[in-house]
Amino acid sequence: MSYNRNRLRKWPDVGGLLLALALLAVLVGCRQSLPELSPMKYAPPASGKMWKPTPDALPEALPSEKLPGIPPELQSSAKQLALVQLVDVALRINPSTQQAWGQARVAAADWAVARGEYYPTVSGDVAGYGGNTGGGDLSGVMGQVGLSLSYLLLDFGGREARVASARQALIAANWNHNQAIQDVLRNVPQAYYTYIGNKALVRAAEINLKEAKTSLHATEQRRRAGVSTIADVLQAKANMEEVLFTLVSARGSVEIGRGRLATAVGWPANMAFDVAGEPKPLPLDRIDRNIKNLIQLAQRDRPELTAARAAVSQKEAGLRLAEADLWPRLTATGSAGWSGIDAKSSDWGDLDGSGASYFGGLRLQIPLFEGFALRNRVQKARADLEAARAALKMNEESVISDVWDAYYNFRTAGQQLETSESLLESATQSYEVSLARYKAGAADIVELLNAQSLLAKSRAQQVRARTDLHTSFAELLHAIGAELPTDTFGGSPESAGGRRVTQNEKK
Repeated sequence: MSYNRNRLRKWPDVGGLLLALALLAVLVGCRQSLPELSPMKYAPPASGKMWKPTPDALPEALPSEKLPGIPPELQSSAKQLALVQLVDVALRINPSTQQAWGQARVAAADWAVARGEYYPTVSGDVAGYGGNTGGGDLSGVMGQVGLSLSYLLLDFGGREARVASARQALIAANWNHNQAIQDVLRNVPQAYYTYIGNKALVRAAEINLKEAKTSLHATEQRRRAGVSTIADVLQAKANMEEVLFTLVSARGSVEIGRGRLATAVGWPANMAFDVAGEPKPLPLDRIDRNIKNLIQLAQRDRPELTAARAAVSQKEAGLRLAEADLWPRLTATGSAGWSGIDAKSSDWGDLDGSGASYFGGLRLQIPLFEGFALRNRVQKARADLEAARAALKMNEESVISDVWDAYYNFRTAGQQLETSESLLESATQSYEVSLARYKAGAADIVELLNAQSLLAKSRAQQVRARTDLHTSFAELLHAIGAELPTDTFGGSPESAGGRRVTQNEKK
């Protein structure tokens, strides 16, 4: 019998050993699959070797990644889209405006969270216990129900500063959202005008190619007549190849321009679409030619400048908050509860009873010493405020510079367009005269090719000048914080998403 007891006493030791061996085997078997045991396996094998993802490391595309397409209502006119339609689509699907809108909504929720400090904090607690002690001395059940309340009475302006900071952050986010919309209203028209300008360059290059072929044909006729040499033919042919090279480049620019216009709208660059005709004439009479007034409009209407002012106000609230943390906080607290027990004890017999309790009071927290952290936070907040004020000054100077550059770029583009039209008319007449003189034998090939080259350059300059006028007009409106007038879109104010520049704004 004693032998059996001794043998049985050894069984727990053997069982523990077997359990330890089994656990060790499991750990060894899982060593290659548990990252906590072999983390370096999940990093790149070497500094010069690329990481090869496992199948579970390739996430599926999110629903939000689905690229937008042409709206159903525009499918029938997808090959003749007007600027007003492109802008309307961009305002609905452009990811930059969606991101700015989301950030503004986050800031609105943060402001609501901050205002939650104006309300008391109430929490409930319910607990139940039951069991038996190892020796059977106590067995039974016990339950508790409680309710606690806390309300901040005084913190020397800290709560108000936190709410004010959150509100200014919301204002700044709202203005940044407006700025994102302004950027779209600038980027889409500029890409639209550039795309149309590239198509016009293709048409100009095609006319140049036709004229180059005419010159080549004239040299070949003169050579067959014996009044010209092979050198004239080769020069005319080389000139035609150069014009053809320009045409190929212009056609490539058209495709690039269409891709950039699609990206500006919010579509993928390979979206199949096209635009309608030539742009409408610009309402140039709506732009005041007083640069001082335009700068004043920009200082009033530029959303990013107003957002910078809101950022300064936010930093001022942050400074007040840091200073308030140096002072005590007074909080009112209170609680009420009920507890009950039904148990048996070998020492005290039956335990059976219940009761309610409550209390209330005030709590004063006085910051005595926190490793100089509170005062250093004040210094940090004051430095943040000075940096925000400096950023505001830089923003104001940048706005004035933007308006100045955009205004004179616009004026220069208008003057260049007038000059380019006169140059094109003169170059056209010069080429016609030179071609007639060459056919009559009164001019050489050099004169003809020079006239033809000047005409080709004049056409390109005239197209670029018109494109620059439209794009600089969009840039000027963006610089002063205005939106494109609806006359430019050819639609209603609602469809363009804009407003007109009023006479009061011109004065």
